[in-house]
Amino acid sequence: MKGIGWLAISVLCSALGALAQDPALTGVSVAYQVNPAHTGSIKTLGLTLPLKKQWSVSLNGNASYPLIVPGEVIVIDGGNSSSPSTLKALNATDGSLLWSQPVASGYGPWVGAAYDNGMVFADNYDTPGFNSGSMSAFNAATGTLLWTTSLPGQYLFTSPPTAANGIVYTGGAGVGGTVYALEEANGQLLWTAGVQNGDASAPAIVGSGVYVSYACPQSYRFNAKSGAQVWNYSGPCEGGGGDTAVVYNGLVYVRDAFFYSTNGLTLNATTGALVGGFNSQYAPAFSGTTALYTEPTTVTAVDLTTGGTLWTASVTGSESFTCSPIVVNGIVFTGTSTGMLRGYSLSTGQQGVALNLGQPISCSEYFVVPQAGMGAGQGLVVVPAGTEVFALR
Repeated sequence: MKGIGWLAISVLCSALGALAQDPALTGVSVAYQVNPAHTGSIKTLGLTLPLKKQWSVSLNGNASYPLIVPGEVIVIDGGNSSSPSTLKALNATDGSLLWSQPVASGYGPWVGAAYDNGMVFADNYDTPGFNSGSMSAFNAATGTLLWTTSLPGQYLFTSPPTAANGIVYTGGAGVGGTVYALEEANGQLLWTAGVQNGDASAPAIVGSGVYVSYACPQSYRFNAKSGAQVWNYSGPCEGGGGDTAVVYNGLVYVRDAFFYSTNGLTLNATTGALVGGFNSQYAPAFSGTTALYTEPTTVTAVDLTTGGTLWTASVTGSESFTCSPIVVNGIVFTGTSTGMLRGYSLSTGQQGVALNLGQPISCSEYFVVPQAGMGAGQGLVVVPAGTEVFALR
């Protein structure tokens, strides 16, 4: 009996060890809205309610969405008149500074970041004179600069990068727009593609597709390796602006649909054909068969199999929802204009989290310095609120 007990314990320990190494369960946030598809959904061991503040850190400027990787929370410090935009790696346990790297910026302070293969990638304005931006790669463990590559032909860079499968992607605007793909290992520019008009859309990467979406909307799929255009869904206009597309279960969710009955459209990911519409001011989030759509005073959970509403959460008075939600271990987290972090059960909509962080939690997408948003991983929920970064466990 004793031997069987020890065998059971050994098997259990092995299983737990395997779980601890499974990225889908330990959880990492590697891009805006958590993952390369921007679905905002993650599972992470060690995170249960009630949440308590693990640590908080004050920055010189506004805080970006976090990258959460083993042992680190990496954020962009938006800086101020006397301090440049800076990448900062914080100890995931206590928030202490592990390393800091100012990102080269000649014309403007905007910076976006992504993580893959042990590297952090940051894109930004580079050269005064309206002719280029740049992408840089840093060792995620040490902050060492690995390479910097010019992004030619554009001067306005407000699209957070996304990295996957050895390639890092971003977009630029100024004269029309351009999508860029660079080799992660050495910064070699692999391909560029023209778009209308290159602003504020973090590329979504799923399989062989790269998806971006701009005003009206002008939405595209490109081949991830070659850059060949697969399709373009063209709305009735074009212009400056854009919103990050979200790709889930064969559909592309795009916004900026000014001339339609809904402010968002769903497109077939393979063909680009119009499938339907949805209403969400912020990027929708997805988990299982549930979609989360956020308008200023409501978060609505919709059953993707039936199209029916599962539940709606509301705020009243001067409070409004100001962030795309993320779904962590079956809890839907979102932030509000009054500094409240609210969490709702994915299945029932019952509120289980209401924490006042003391500063408005704003995640506006277009030309904000830097782009903000929530993230989770390594047993933490990380929330930027103004110049503060809060880590909750």
